[in-house]
Amino acid sequence: MKILFLFLLSLNSLAKDYVFPQNFEFGVSNAAVQVEENSFEIWNKMARKGEIKAYDNAYFPHDKLRFWSEPEIEIRYAKELGVQVFRMGVDWQRIVPVKGRVNEEALRRYLEICQLIKDAGMKVMLTLFHHSEPVWLMDQNGWVSKESLDDFKFFSEKTFDKLNPVVDYWLTFNESNVYLMFTRIVGNWPSPQSSPLAALNLPFYKGDYFVGLENMAKAHNTFFNYAKKMKADVNIGIAHNTANYKSGGFLGDFVANWSWENFNYYFPDLVKDHLDFMGFNYYGSEYVSLFGLHFDDEALYNDAGRAIDPEGLGLMLERFYDRYKKSIFITENGTADEMDFFRPAYLTQHLKVIHQKIKKGIPILGYIQWSLTDNFEWADGYCPKFGLVAVDRKNNLKRLPRDSYYLYQSIIKNHALSENVLNDSWNIYKSSVGKIRNQCRAENAKDGLDHARKLKLKFVDFRVKDEAKN
Repeated sequence: MKILFLFLLSLNSLAKDYVFPQNFEFGVSNAAVQVEENSFEIWNKMARKGEIKAYDNAYFPHDKLRFWSEPEIEIRYAKELGVQVFRMGVDWQRIVPVKGRVNEEALRRYLEICQLIKDAGMKVMLTLFHHSEPVWLMDQNGWVSKESLDDFKFFSEKTFDKLNPVVDYWLTFNESNVYLMFTRIVGNWPSPQSSPLAALNLPFYKGDYFVGLENMAKAHNTFFNYAKKMKADVNIGIAHNTANYKSGGFLGDFVANWSWENFNYYFPDLVKDHLDFMGFNYYGSEYVSLFGLHFDDEALYNDAGRAIDPEGLGLMLERFYDRYKKSIFITENGTADEMDFFRPAYLTQHLKVIHQKIKKGIPILGYIQWSLTDNFEWADGYCPKFGLVAVDRKNNLKRLPRDSYYLYQSIIKNHALSENVLNDSWNIYKSSVGKIRNQCRAENAKDGLDHARKLKLKFVDFRVKDEAKN
């Protein structure tokens, strides 16, 4: 199968129907807490209390991917892909283990890891806050506390001073909206407290979700000003989660409209004047009702319960560019698909959309695939598999590239897509329809599972329409 797949990919060079601009950059990504072993932040604390699904039943769960001690393994697979950008993060808890005290040894280690990436010929995109805060910060009520602003200022400035010589792109916050939604509203992520009242934003009451977003925005803006003062040409953005919210049940229209305003737009509105580029995370559409997420019978869901919707990416890109007039870097896009049945089509259809929007004049700087390797996926543990590279956790975390790894490698090498590759990727999905696949989300569309449900892969035509030729 692999030999045939590589032969078909070789045809990509014969007809480059969708050529990306010369300065368009491809990349891969990870997050510190998802890949580093021996961490002691809030997720580690939650895991050791047995409160994370699909964690204790995995082999070597605390080892993550050993990126702290053995980053060379991941870096080698990224280099062999041919990507121009490696996105990684730092663990705030490692750098500031105690409030007001810097661990210089940790900063030196991050400097070494970044330098390894640079030596491998890739740029470094570094995220300061990726879904994890120190235990000591959460003990003082986290991002709802005014103290968080000074704490982040201390951490971010110390990190910038040490790592800026080896960092090409800075991201302050990854998906601040998602982090505060799950910690403060839903409560299935580490949180000192959670309540539906956190979602209220009234003239006489502002819920914790909005208080936290506004504090994060102030922290971002402060860092932006500091970094620009220290180095005028530094590139700073955010990695903002976006979704194409759709009505999926009782009062669905109201909830979808509320979600567009408060999940998609609220945070970018607060930082729009302090961005060099808009980092843009997109996975698909979300069907919502008054009771939260909802599975729609007409949609195809990945293993993590996200509805696949490449056309939605085009809609999001147009709306965000119209609203903010910022260059866009796709900082995350990918899908959970352990069997690699639909990931090839997912990848190529989303890249087709990106190419279309570039042709229409939207300045899209690059595309980063989430993720390079299967890793720890927050409250879902190790059940969803987002990686281009699989991990045999039973066999000392042995890496096993999937066919989609070689597909992405071919696209990067040619800096283009062809109709041949689009069709071949689609045919892989069609030939897999009816086969057994995994679903890590419970039937209520909200809860994670220790063991994936087994479902038959269904057919949904999620191909992107060709745009009218002038």
